[in-house]
Amino acid sequence: GSAGCLLMTMTDNGGGGQPVSLKNLKLLADRAHAQRKLVWIDGCRVYENACFLKALDPDYSDMSLNEIVKEIVDIGDVFTVSFKKMYSHSGGGIFINQKINSASRILTQQQIDSMDFTIMSMTTADYGNGFMSYSGLTGDGIVEIMSGMALCLNEAVVARRILEVCYVGSMLHHRFNFPIISGGHALYIAADRILPCIETAHCPAEYLNAIMMKALRIRGCGLGNLVYGGRHVSGPGEVAYSKQLPMDSLRLAVPREVYEQEYLLQALSTLG
Repeated sequence: GSAGCLLMTMTDNGGGGQPVSLKNLKLLADRAHAQRKLVWIDGCRVYENACFLKALDPDYSDMSLNEIVKEIVDIGDVFTVSFKKMYSHSGGGIFINQKINSASRILTQQQIDSMDFTIMSMTTADYGNGFMSYSGLTGDGIVEIMSGMALCLNEAVVARRILEVCYVGSMLHHRFNFPIISGGHALYIAADRILPCIETAHCPAEYLNAIMMKALRIRGCGLGNLVYGGRHVSGPGEVAYSKQLPMDSLRLAVPREVYEQEYLLQALSTLG
């Protein structure tokens, strides 16, 4: 087809923060390589995905999170990860050209060199002073990244947030029949069902977000038509959608190591 590459995000907000099966990923990667397409893995929350695999897939039950992540990385040609989402630094990330020989069969060397130069000139890797040894980061930034990556390898830490989110979501659903999905790092609320008086085209997730900010001092993020619906101005005071969605959801991302599940449950029970 016309796709330039296969991009797989682990785990993805668009999929409700659900884990990616490695059997499915390997199948898709094989098909992409057969068509000479690059396989790009966005490992924004890859250690949470690994924790899900360890708990749910018997093939990975005896493996450490690091071993599982190494297998995930090996599937792709390139791999990116955001430190902001991995218990680590407040911003930035890394780009790994995991299999240069494999990628070279798909991309020309000129394309790879151009990609390397673009990344180098647009990130802290070469910005400011050009010292590649420590990427221009301050000492406390480096320590923050190192300590965050250590937490990623701690199964108890990673599993704790997954269980916290799952518990709160399950309690709200069973106690109030709350329209909610629990992901690895966030709760996804069907705002169009909470506020049926607001048409989906008018983005009820944004109204619910405003209500929660005012009443509970909790800020979410609308992940419905405003983000994925192709919203555009069609005329004076009018908007239209190129691919309007039938639902509108609000994501409540749970910060790492901040809230106890009792607090989350108490606050969100107000909505129920």
